[in-house]
Amino acid sequence: MNLKGKRVLVTGGSSGIGLAIARIMVAKGAQLVISGRRPDVLDAACIELKAGGGAVWSVPADVGTSEGRSATLSKALDALGGLDVLINNAGGVRAGRLEATSEDEIQAMVMVDLLAPILLTRAALPALRASGDAVVVNVTSSIALIGVPFYTTYAAVKAGLARFG
Repeated sequence: MNLKGKRVLVTGGSSGIGLAIARIMVAKGAQLVISGRRPDVLDAACIELKAGGGAVWSVPADVGTSEGRSATLSKALDALGGLDVLINNAGGVRAGRLEATSEDEIQAMVMVDLLAPILLTRAALPALRASGDAVVVNVTSSIALIGVPFYTTYAAVKAGLARFG
């Protein structure tokens, strides 16, 4: 896919893998919206990406919430005028023995790493279909293929996201 002029949304785009993806998208000429939970980190990423000549917007939001997904998609559609590429990258990991992992931590991983991408993709489908040349990318992990001690829940949700893709 030629990315020049493509309208791209990257969740979790303010750091790590998401920021690396955003840098590549900008270098390839894509128009970009990045989302993230930490406004200060998000602002710094946006400034960096714009300095590279990119058409970049940001939205501080937690895609693990209904409000955050709605704000993220709304900002992307408003800023870009549509959507060609959705990159579900936002995620969180908590390592440790399963019996020492709280129910809240387990629910957070399931929500952010699995349910949020499914729900955001569902919400974005009309815009993606209207594009005529769209793609959804789900960032998972090699841990989805081979479990690793102390990452039980993370491995399960990443495997689920891989199968969703």
